[in-house]
Amino acid sequence: MRYTEKDIPNIPLTEFMAALGEKPVSIENRTVVYYAPQRDDHVPMLWVDTKTNRWHDYLTDESGTIMELADLNMNGKIYNSTVSYILQIMNDYEQGKELSAMSHRPSGATITNLDIKNLPIEDFMKALGHVPEFRAGEMLAYKPPYNNSDNPTFLVKGGATKWLDMETGNNGNIFDLAYEMTGSCNRSELSRYIIGQMQGFEKAKAGKVEQPKQGPERPKRKMRF
Repeated sequence: MRYTEKDIPNIPLTEFMAALGEKPVSIENRTVVYYAPQRDDHVPMLWVDTKTNRWHDYLTDESGTIMELADLNMNGKIYNSTVSYILQIMNDYEQGKELSAMSHRPSGATITNLDIKNLPIEDFMKALGHVPEFRAGEMLAYKPPYNNSDNPTFLVKGGATKWLDMETGNNGNIFDLAYEMTGSCNRSELSRYIIGQMQGFEKAKAGKVEQPKQGPERPKRKMRF
């Protein structure tokens, strides 16, 4: 799934903690106990109530919702807002789960002749369902596929294998883009992710089989009398 701002109040705190890489220390009825993600404690002091979807830090006596916990955990990280931070964390987490599930699926029909490193970013963006917001000569401008920015700062030259995000300064090849979207540093996993995204796109292109052109109509034979 893809989280949006309206989903934030309904995100279980246990899912948010999992997205932060935190595992429960203990679970009792509706209470789940963790180490506080914003500190390097030796004792688990953060308790999550799964019924109210609120947390309490017994070291600082602070408590709140996912918004307050995200504020604490941002800890100076550069994000536009708490909302963008939560969405980035949760969407990266969901994409990671999808990637993991994909890697454990039984292998079926797959693209075997895909030259990933020379794959045009434009084609990969099509496979992801992204279309250019505008064109300037050969340059295509998209909304970044790895965050919720509405600004078309993701630039690709038509047919090129490199990309550049003018807002963040991020740039690179298709593997760098796949990393930004999944958070995985494993080249094999990134390759499987890219191939998986391209499957439908390649099939769609293959389905557009050009009909053979008809030759000129043969002249009719004249009747002899």
